[in-house]
Amino acid sequence: MRRTIVLVLTASLALVALLAAGPSSTAAGPLTGRLVDGVAPGSPAVSGMTVRLRELADGGGPGPIVDVDVTGPGGGFSLSAAGSSADEFYVQVLAGNYQGGWIGADWVEGSIGNAVTYSASASLGDILAVPAYIRGVVVNSVTKNPVSGVRVTARSQDHISEVDGADLTDSNGVFRINGLTCEDDCYLKVNGSEKGYETGFRACNAKVVATWPNACASPLGRIGRVFLDRL
Repeated sequence: MRRTIVLVLTASLALVALLAAGPSSTAAGPLTGRLVDGVAPGSPAVSGMTVRLRELADGGGPGPIVDVDVTGPGGGFSLSAAGSSADEFYVQVLAGNYQGGWIGADWVEGSIGNAVTYSASASLGDILAVPAYIRGVVVNSVTKNPVSGVRVTARSQDHISEVDGADLTDSNGVFRINGLTCEDDCYLKVNGSEKGYETGFRACNAKVVATWPNACASPLGRIGRVFLDRL
């Protein structure tokens, strides 16, 4: 009888202690992932990108920022939800050398509508990011020598007369246009007339054509050489 009373008393005390402690936090973690280039062969790591963990707000959109990390040399990030009582979180990537947005199932998405929410302890694996730049080298089509001082502009197909970004080729013929948000419709215009070269749009074979309907959209990231003819 005494043993039964002791067992009941012990169980009661355990229940009181559990209730006094209140509900346990749903946050665990950390949430981890890795950003990689979604365009370049071999999907190299994307370092130096700022990543935020944000609570899912009551209205379904992004809420307060819970934690921030910067991707390391291997592209990895780790975010802690310690102190948050939320069950679901968005992962936001700020724009830099790669386009910013919200992590979806496999990509960094430009729209919150394509984002996915995750638990605090989710392991996202490799997430593909889209470059926010085009880098190339303008060369003489015959000699293959670099052409310096040539203005290269980026434009989208829907707004071909508007410049989204520009750069001048350096002494090695290199240009890099940053801050781009286009994906499959970035067209490059090469203005070589002031240097005695043709002016036109980059075509599929990396040569320059006079009108953009005969051109090809340029891939984001590193595109290699652009071949320019002398006038």
